[in-house]
Amino acid sequence: MFDIIRHIARILGSRARVRCYRACYRLSRWRRGWRYAAGRLSADEAQRIMLDCRYPAGWHPLLVLTVEDALEQAREEIADHPDLARLVADGCARVGDKWEPYYGELLEARCWAINLAKNYAVDEGITFVLLNDELDSNK
Repeated sequence: MFDIIRHIARILGSRARVRCYRACYRLSRWRRGWRYAAGRLSADEAQRIMLDCRYPAGWHPLLVLTVEDALEQAREEIADHPDLARLVADGCARVGDKWEPYYGELLEARCWAINLAKNYAVDEGITFVLLNDELDSNK
């Protein structure tokens, strides 16, 4: 008799957990939607919305250009500067709108974004210290 009661309790508990999970998931989606409508999305929430919308939109990218990855690569070439992150983000935005892949190349997209960041810096009168220049001067 107690086994039957325990079994029923497990089934009801399992259903309650599933409903609680679904309610929390829906609530988080509503919260992200509200923050999107209010223009107060964080970067993580914006990325989550993009991921949520990929399947319904039929968008399944094989390559993803991210500011973080391009910035990491830029820091291998350019000494850190307060405006570097902003300019690389601007470069990534431009590349993302204009890029047409030709068998390759997320690396090429990042390089293009970094070169645009360098050009933007020149236009704004910002001087970046290239790490290769320091290495070449020692030769």
